[in-house]
Amino acid sequence: MAVSSVFDMRFSPEAAEEGVDLALAIGADMPATAGCTGYDVIRDLADPGHVVIVTRWNSRSDGEAVLGSYYQDPKITRVTELLGEVPTGFLGELADKSSRDPVS
Repeated sequence: MAVSSVFDMRFSPEAAEEGVDLALAIGADMPATAGCTGYDVIRDLADPGHVVIVTRWNSRSDGEAVLGSYYQDPKITRVTELLGEVPTGFLGELADKSSRDPVS
């Protein structure tokens, strides 16, 4: 089952450019890891410090293995300094109406 990870970060105006650069570098690291099938870094047009990283994985275990160990990377340390907290995200799957239980 293909899954995606989503990390939503909001950098201050003073840290926006560095934050976006870090997000791009983090995304670019992922394709070299086992199970990653691609990534996107999305910057909010209305808020240049608001960035979302979406990575795609072959399986949940592929994503969990990489993302769990990646928190040791110096780029994440710097993102944490800029945000004032460790970035959080989640692994998920595309919501498919046909796979859900019908609403009673």
